[in-house]
Amino acid sequence: MKNNLVDSTCINTRVKWNLHKYVLRIASLLGVKQHRVDLTFANRRLRFVIPSPYVEEAFNNLEHIVVDCDYYIIPYTRPNRGDRILDAGAFLGFYTVTSWLLAEPSGRVYSVEPNKLVLPFLRYNIELNKVRGGTIIPFAICPSSGVKRLFIGDYSAVSSLIREHVEQHSAVVSELEVKCVRLSSILKYLGYTEILKLDIEGLELEVLREALGELWRVKSIVVEAHTDIVDVREVEAVLEKTGFTKMFILASSEMPYQAVIHATHSSPR
Repeated sequence: MKNNLVDSTCINTRVKWNLHKYVLRIASLLGVKQHRVDLTFANRRLRFVIPSPYVEEAFNNLEHIVVDCDYYIIPYTRPNRGDRILDAGAFLGFYTVTSWLLAEPSGRVYSVEPNKLVLPFLRYNIELNKVRGGTIIPFAICPSSGVKRLFIGDYSAVSSLIREHVEQHSAVVSELEVKCVRLSSILKYLGYTEILKLDIEGLELEVLREALGELWRVKSIVVEAHTDIVDVREVEAVLEKTGFTKMFILASSEMPYQAVIHATHSSPR
């Protein structure tokens, strides 16, 4: 029932969101260190805390998820009550919180985020919205395990293990050592997963190839392909090889370096 509310929510939020952005940007210019964003999604009031240095990218990310609903635009990749969801590339928790809202009360969301600079805010936003079925996994999803270097951009949502990707869209301001885990290992651990959302800044194709033997455990998938690094046709080919035959690709002039691929198994388990 709740999922029927998503379309109208996304359409009706636009005017309020534009006003909200204007007010928060003024607050940022006045030196406010943290901002609280209050909005409505699927008839539920949500609150997020955003640190001032992340305001611009957080606005863009929140708009992408909650206002434009780019991850929820296709019914077969919308969470339903009781679903198990893997949010790979959780950032400040916007997709984690809204997905749990659609999957509550018995759903679970596993939020994968390696950047220790944003982890406190991810954790706080999960607690602030009383997400009872949330688990944070503080690792990077990589094609191989071990310790790798994460490059942090001044546009902090663009942080990646691929330095060239960060430099294409931002500037590298710091580096962090992060622990890596394979997608195949997470899927084996979780078991059957209704929805996998993958937004890992240029590594999506390599990670999907590594997990080829375990993707049967996923019913539906949303992949944000970063087209400066990844060929969307290759992502399609990998998904088709693992049984994802029903696909929709969202691309627009507002996302010149991104395409959101929605896919589901034609005969889910």
